Amino acid sequence: MDSMTAALIPATRADLCLEFANTLYWRGSDLPTDGLKAPQDLVAWCAVQGTLDAGSLKAFARQWESHPRTAAAAFAEAVDLREAIYRVFSSAASGTEAAAADLDLLNTALAQVPARAKLHRTAKGYCWRADKTGTTVPVLLAAVLWSAGDLLAGGQLGRVRQCENERCRWLFLDGSKAGVRRWCSMSSCGNRAKAQRHYVRQRQA
Repeated sequence: MDSMTAALIPATRADLCLEFANTLYWRGSDLPTDGLKAPQDLVAWCAVQGTLDAGSLKAFARQWESHPRTAAAAFAEAVDLREAIYRVFSSAASGTEAAAADLDLLNTALAQVPARAKLHRTAKGYCWRADKTGTTVPVLLAAVLWSAGDLLAGGQLGRVRQCENERCRWLFLDGSKAGVRRWCSMSSCGNRAKAQRHYVRQRQA
């Protein structure tokens, strides 16, 4: 298997793990939409999110193109992690305890993530340099996994919300001052809820 001697990983956003979980959306509908249908989609998502340097992402793409069975197994592993992350933070949003199996899966992946041991300066600023890495899912999703661990252990966990639209169920961090945000977006689910309430009132009248 191809390997990488080092990878450059940007500092993680607090909600990156939630963005990853939300790559399957409209979870409450009869036909949820999956933004990750193949290994190439996963690499492309990481490129868009800037979770890994371009050279490392190319190494993943080459490796997976040359070894489709390896790619399929890695993709399945990544999807399993996504679903575990979703369930863990969905539990947090509802104030319930996460399943031990989901935390075990997350911890197993975190144990395989390269350590954030050295800062590296680039033309755009600073990032983490992770040495002795390989083309494994925990390396590819290191930024996502760090985000999940930091959010679970940090002070913003109580701000994790789940959209109250039963068809949506999107996860997000509530940045509102009062901490009472209910919808993933007022322009989508919020307006749908308002329209539905208006419709019900009109029917009742």
